[in-house]
This record gives sequence, C-alpha cells and structure tokens, in this order.
Amino acid sequence: MILIGAEPRMHFLELAKRLGISRQAVHHRMKVLTEIGVIKAAIAGISISYLNAVPMAISGRSRTASIEETLDRLGESELTRRVVVAGGNYLYVVGFLRNISELDSYVEFVKRAAEMPEPTVGIYCLDDALMPSYLVDGGGKRKQSYKELSPLDLKIIGSLRDDARRPIAQIAGMVGVSAKTVRRHLEDMISDGSLEMSVPVDGASGGDLFLIMHVNLRDGADKREVGRRLLSKHYFQDQYIRTHSNLPSLLMWVFWSGKVPEIRKVLRETGEDEDVLSVMLNFAYLERIYTTWRDKLPDVLTRPSEKARSDSLRSGLRRH
Repeated sequence: MILIGAEPRMHFLELAKRLGISRQAVHHRMKVLTEIGVIKAAIAGISISYLNAVPMAISGRSRTASIEETLDRLGESELTRRVVVAGGNYLYVVGFLRNISELDSYVEFVKRAAEMPEPTVGIYCLDDALMPSYLVDGGGKRKQSYKELSPLDLKIIGSLRDDARRPIAQIAGMVGVSAKTVRRHLEDMISDGSLEMSVPVDGASGGDLFLIMHVNLRDGADKREVGRRLLSKHYFQDQYIRTHSNLPSLLMWVFWSGKVPEIRKVLRETGEDEDVLSVMLNFAYLERIYTTWRDKLPDVLTRPSEKARSDSLRSGLRRH
C-alpha cells in the first residue's frame, strides 16, 4: 500500500519487482485489497501546493447524537475534504481552504455542523520534511513557482479525477490527443508537482487498527527532530506524522497496527521521550472522503465560458 500510495500509477510489473513477487500475485493482492475495502480508489487533482491552497484540520469532541447525520452536514461545505471519527465522538475534520481568509468562517461552520464547542485548529505545515514522499491531505513541500497548467493539462487531470490509474490510451481517447502527448503532459505535471495523485486506504478493513496519537512536546523542543526520532524508533508499514505551523508543540502521529502489545509499547516509550510532555492515543473507526472545490476545478477552468475561468483565477486559486 505504501508503494502504490507514493506512486498511484506504478505498473504492476514494477510493483512486483520491488516486492520480489510475481505480477500475478500483485494483481491478485490488489484485487483482494480493493474488494475488502482497504484500497478505496486512486484519485487525482491539481496539487494543493500548485493552487497555493491551505490544508488544515479541526479536531475535537462532538456532542452530536448521530454521527451519520453529522457527517452529512460536514459534507455540505465544499471545503471539507475528509472526516475521521474516533472513540468518544472525537472528530478529525480535514479541510482545503482556497486561502487563509476562509479559515474563521470554516471553523464556525464545523463547530455548528459537528456540535464541537472547543475545537483545536491546525494549519498543516507542508515543508517539515518528515514524510516528503507520503502526500497526505495536500502535504508536500511548496515550490517557488510552477509551470502554468494548459487547457489540455486540465482535461487530463479531469480524466484522472476518479481513476488515477486510468490507462494512457483511454485518457488519450477522452481528451482527443495522441497517447504520446498524454504521456508527455503527465510526466511534466508529475515532475513539476502540479498534479497530485493519492490512494485513500482503510487499513481497518484489512484488520489493522487506525490509530491517531497526539504527542504534546515541551516548550522549545524541535518538533522535526522529535518526529524523525519517533519514526526511526518505531516502524509501521503505514504511518505518517503531521505538524502544524500554528501549533509548534503538537505532533499528530497516524499509524496502523494490528498488534496490541506493539501499540502499548509505542505509547509507553513515546511518553518516556525527554521532549514529550504528554500523549493521548485515539482509535479511529470510521472515515468519509468528500468532493471539494479542488476536485471540480479542472472542469470549471476548461468550460467554454471565459467568465468562469477568469472568476476562478481572480479568486486567487493559482498564485505562484
């Protein structure tokens, strides 16, 4: 899952070589993981970094009586990307803001929709270098400038929105150009970082526990150093640490494990770290992913209406 998550378009033959198994075995395993719901889909969109958008998260305990109704309400905002439900009605709401000016109104929306009176609001730090190849919820270092996406680039991204593994020949047929042209544009966008692809997974469907650890650091601790230390000391096949530009003393460590003794060990040893003040471990059991303004953007920008295109650009979606 890590390999396909890092490179969603990786061919099964390359996966087989890296894993040291046959192509048939890879195909079978991917089919099983998809059928049982571990791998949801391979999706694509214009990268958050290219758009200069702001990925962020709002977390806290919800007073709602119905989680399903709350999830529906949270999805009414085009800024909501993902919601994770954990024990004790604790919610993690991930949002994609067009710009920071949308922060206050979105926080108020989440507080009302989720009945979350005391939320913790974190702005994702995109360049902490902790997981440079693990792009989760818009992560990844932002460049100073990007090549401007052409109308053809936008059409190609639109064709990949619901299936980032769509074959080159099929994309070519959808956008009306040669396979060679599609391949060149794809390679350029991937290299430049303007195209973002991901494979949402649900490890719990495969039997693993989905765990979120809040690691609170002492004042003055180097969060990057502590994060690297934790990741090197405790290895999980699927894990990442999220830091926040406005919360310098908090690490959010997400990992999957099916071994309770291992989880207890990590909890104990993390709490014993000299730079750690406290640790809270939460077990997540439900997740929902939503379509955002970012996902609709390729269609908006390629419409015949020049007004729609100019309005989107004036909104500050592409500031380099």
